[in-house]
Amino acid sequence: MPARRALSAPADSAHFVRFAQPELELLHARFYTHRFASHAHDSWAIGAVIRGAKDTSAHAGKPMQVAQGELYALAPHVAHAGRSLGAQGCEYVMIYVPDTQWRTQCALHGVSPHLLDTPLRQRRLVAEFAHFAARALAQPQAIQAYAGEWTLFCERVLGALSPSAARLTNLSAQPAAFAADPRVRRIGDYLHTHAARNVSLDELASEASLSVSELCRRFSAAYGLSPHRYQLVLRLRDAKRLLLGGAAPSEAALATGFADQSHLGRHFKAMFGVTPGSLAGARGSARTF
Repeated sequence: MPARRALSAPADSAHFVRFAQPELELLHARFYTHRFASHAHDSWAIGAVIRGAKDTSAHAGKPMQVAQGELYALAPHVAHAGRSLGAQGCEYVMIYVPDTQWRTQCALHGVSPHLLDTPLRQRRLVAEFAHFAARALAQPQAIQAYAGEWTLFCERVLGALSPSAARLTNLSAQPAAFAADPRVRRIGDYLHTHAARNVSLDELASEASLSVSELCRRFSAAYGLSPHRYQLVLRLRDAKRLLLGGAAPSEAALATGFADQSHLGRHFKAMFGVTPGSLAGARGSARTF
């Protein structure tokens, strides 16, 4: 009797497109085994789970699960991670929107930008996300040529949520990064200035006039990430901008302080879910990874 072969897990896949006008990034992904490392974005991440479920929590003790048919949002500078839940994996659409643009659209429709801080079950609107993603990936030039496509999409989604806005509105304070101790905020600025070189904890502690342990405690409380993780995120963001601008992965790695291309690649996929080589040159056109 022939030996029974083990069934292999389905392959992870991701499709990415970036637009200059309107200023948006869109990811349509199906992940089964991939796990995102803890990170944060400087834009809003507005998501819709099409199939399966995912956990976006940055800390194991505080799960944030999003199920099929739900919408959710991650505000700028909010630490999170990501992994699929269950054997069927997770298919989702994520749209990255600059803070000013998202707040403007929400104000136009009379809803709080934080209305999706808690996942909201809206199957019809999840289908709108899937449709918008399909069009953006198949016809990126059309979306970029007419920024009204994005405005109409926001009307369909935010307009539908407007009647329940009073119940869902969350007027919580801005992320902790903006309310941090001035010394810790100074360290955040320092890491931005020196993102492309290795900065030791001793150097940061001296800059803040704090002990290393106190610096790490305060910084993590303010930003949701350790100082080293925060600097890694800054480097990866810079590498992403270079890649989208046409730089080769090896050039982006050198410019952002990574030891080599493979070092960049390992951390890049852990944060963005795609490889640097696949992302290079994606500006204004869809790429399959």
